[in-house]
Amino acid sequence: MTLKRFGILVAILSAGGIAQAQQAKPTDDKAPQAAVAKAPVSLANQLRNTVGFLRVVYGHPAKQIVGTCFFVYYPDDRLGKDMGFAYLVTNRHMAMPEIETGTPKSVDEAIVRLNLKFAHNGKESVEIPIDPRVRWHFPKDPSVDLAVVDLAPSQDIFDFQMIPMSLIGTKEVIQSSGVSPGDGVVFAGYFYQWAGAKRIQPIVRQGVLAMMPDEEVDTTLRKPGHIYFADAHAFHGNSGSPMFTNTRGIRGNSFSGDSYFLLGIVSGYFAEGVSFSLPAATVLTGEVHDNSGITTVVPGYELTDLLESPELKAERDRAVARH
Repeated sequence: MTLKRFGILVAILSAGGIAQAQQAKPTDDKAPQAAVAKAPVSLANQLRNTVGFLRVVYGHPAKQIVGTCFFVYYPDDRLGKDMGFAYLVTNRHMAMPEIETGTPKSVDEAIVRLNLKFAHNGKESVEIPIDPRVRWHFPKDPSVDLAVVDLAPSQDIFDFQMIPMSLIGTKEVIQSSGVSPGDGVVFAGYFYQWAGAKRIQPIVRQGVLAMMPDEEVDTTLRKPGHIYFADAHAFHGNSGSPMFTNTRGIRGNSFSGDSYFLLGIVSGYFAEGVSFSLPAATVLTGEVHDNSGITTVVPGYELTDLLESPELKAERDRAVARH
């Protein structure tokens, strides 16, 4: 387990991505319930709290792109009670800039910006460099615009919420829940016009699930694959944003219960033109022209398949053996 220091703060950034589930502390049975009750956290604020901002520097002369990332918690009792692995999730075109052009560039730096739980020396957020020795993982299918890396920031230090594996919309969840076009969707992500000076300030956008094609469509990586379409306007910086749906519609104040789950990951948009192409790079540069408002979404089951891949299973087995 690697320790990185930021002033007097110590952030746990594990190449093995080992994390501990955050659970509510038991209350004193003698205390009045009214004294320990807390106001419900709004859905929008919970959504905003799931994401971080990812900045990637690459190329010569140096260029940079900024997008969105989030963390998924993979439980593994072999590590101990309430222990597991944490993975940072984003798009492949964030981890491999310009891959959609056929000439991916090597990354010089990848930096995650997260809010601090408690301000330190006037700082309310910090940038965390991802160790370049830590390996990114990608789906075997070259059409899937998805990437994960083992990373477990301490939730005692950083103010963010991990998304548990149980909230990912697998094919079985989609089918059993009857998710279909017309259902509400909502996502949070980087807002390039104003990302926040002291703290990261994700923007929240909502819309409806527009289509779930059962045929292959050219994805943001310009290869035929499976994606969802959402009528929810995405723009520069939303690459890698987690998109949620609610089987009863977008309502209520929390993720509690079985209604909310991760539908997928925002990857790009359809252009309003004759070619109807998918210019992911255009989304990243901010030069978004003729945006139809139809967002492309990597299905959640692709993330499950990647996390359950033999390669990642083998890495978890090795980490458990070392633990």
